[in-house]
Amino acid sequence: MLLKQDFHIHTHCSCDSANASIAEIVQACQSAGYEHFGISDHLHTKFNMPDVEISRREFLEYGEVKGFHFGLEISCATAWECEKIAKRDFASCFTCEVNGRPFQTMTPIDGIMYGGPKNGPLMLDITQEDVDRLGIEYIIGGVHKPNYTDQNPKDMIDDFFNQSCFMLNHELVDILAHPWAGLAFWSSYNIVTHDPADLNPEVFLLIPQEYWDELAHLMVTNNKLAELNRCNLFNPNEKMAHFLMEKMIEWKEKGVKFTFATDLHKAPYPDTTKASELLTKYGFTEDDFALPPRLKI
Repeated sequence: MLLKQDFHIHTHCSCDSANASIAEIVQACQSAGYEHFGISDHLHTKFNMPDVEISRREFLEYGEVKGFHFGLEISCATAWECEKIAKRDFASCFTCEVNGRPFQTMTPIDGIMYGGPKNGPLMLDITQEDVDRLGIEYIIGGVHKPNYTDQNPKDMIDDFFNQSCFMLNHELVDILAHPWAGLAFWSSYNIVTHDPADLNPEVFLLIPQEYWDELAHLMVTNNKLAELNRCNLFNPNEKMAHFLMEKMIEWKEKGVKFTFATDLHKAPYPDTTKASELLTKYGFTEDDFALPPRLKI
């Protein structure tokens, strides 16, 4: 099969140190022969809105390109953190003591990571008015962090599942980003790490089958798409990569449709030939991929 789309690409405007320019992205995607592709920079909370506005301005300034779309990747947030960010009341959440004196170390670029109530109400920190104003053509909903959850596999799995269900029931979300990605990171014993040896990939085997089934049911029922992300295909742990792709096959057999995503953060754009070959090996065809349902073409 030939890949003809990529809806999950980050520009240098994204809040997580991505570095690709729109010109680089357009050139690479056109060279790859994609019929549709789009940028989708991060919005965790309204704290990131200025970055999204810059991204939109650069998109418009570049000019119209056939098949090139403006999207957004949004995270699940809690009402508690959104209210604090709206009030600019977050300094105490990122303060530690240095030599006995308080020292503010961070800003909530990824949301407020610590200190919130467990099982608090979830929300997306964006409105339909924001979507219309910014010309957002599709929204990818991604679970990127737990919400003040005890750091053990069972609680992390429940948290990721609840957030995923919330995304799939939300009217603004079109695509579920990289299902379960990040779970191996957050359920490990050392979350401040970049060493793959510290991750807990076996956690995927602990996800109850009924969780996989319910997510598939919500996608089919609510006309949402699942994202086949390069991180699924090329998980460093080959056993887990195969396991995750087997679950994607189960979803496909239940009627779930997919989008493909490189989830580009660092230029240059990757060669997706191996991804195409691997998807063919797993039995995927072009008919298994679809466009975001609200996309205007």
